[in-house]
Amino acid sequence: MSEPIQQAGGSVGWLTASDGARLRYATFRREGAHGCFLVLPGFTEFIEKYLETVGDLAARGYDCVVLDWRGQGKSDPRLADRHKGHVLDFGHFQQDARQLLDEIALPLAAGRPLYGLGHSMGGHNLLRLLHNRGGDFRRAVAVAPMIDIWSGFLPPAISRTIACAMVLLAPDSYVPNTGPYDPAKKRFEGNPLTGDRDRFERTKQFILDDPELALGGPTWRWLDSAFDSMTLLRRPAYAAGIATPVLIASAGRDRIVRSAAQHDLARHMPACRIVDFPEAEHEILLERDAIRLEFWRTFDSFMVEEQE
Repeated sequence: MSEPIQQAGGSVGWLTASDGARLRYATFRREGAHGCFLVLPGFTEFIEKYLETVGDLAARGYDCVVLDWRGQGKSDPRLADRHKGHVLDFGHFQQDARQLLDEIALPLAAGRPLYGLGHSMGGHNLLRLLHNRGGDFRRAVAVAPMIDIWSGFLPPAISRTIACAMVLLAPDSYVPNTGPYDPAKKRFEGNPLTGDRDRFERTKQFILDDPELALGGPTWRWLDSAFDSMTLLRRPAYAAGIATPVLIASAGRDRIVRSAAQHDLARHMPACRIVDFPEAEHEILLERDAIRLEFWRTFDSFMVEEQE
């Protein structure tokens, strides 16, 4: 068991997916909890990175279950090089999320309300899960969800075309300008994730303490499959099928995903509220205290609406 998870009052478990992949998850129970959150991390992330968020949710009276996606954290990697972020198809993420929902989250909720919280890639997969299994969730929060990827100066259509070509030529190769995890290159200055130095360094320390948690860049197969899944999610008719009340927290300084795409999607979702955090980088949950305070105020307001 991970020592940080245990110290936070969590318990580690394992699922075996239909293709044999072993998936790590952790449950966090709070005496007297009145609901449960299914927490889905983003790309490269792992359970330990969400312990502060789990604590924030516990203080509000919620149990939690958190997943290490296949190929991330301590779940089984797809390739021999475990630093490669790889998946054959984003549908596998959906299968894993449904399995966690059915075998762990719903039994943990035990008749109490179940909610969802997902960040970035996890927010993307949460929205897709809501489309297919929305009736299992009372409400959901998508933090900087991956609706479209920020590709720098390249227009999205060009990035998509390149990925389509490269997945045929070198599907298991790293996308350019990425590679294995290198702690020497992980510097706070200029990072696109958070403006909070302490939280940035805490994440880095988790990996230094346990190198198995490290993940580098995505492969062309991962990126091509991500584009396919994002194209599906952005279809107006698909978005209109997400009827669960959803709060989208959008980061104003995001350099990982496109905030504008989140606003476009929200317009087609029948029960979506989108709130901008203008000073936030991509990882709103790990941002400076002032930004996190505003996020949790927004979260509390959204959750209170359920009772009105």
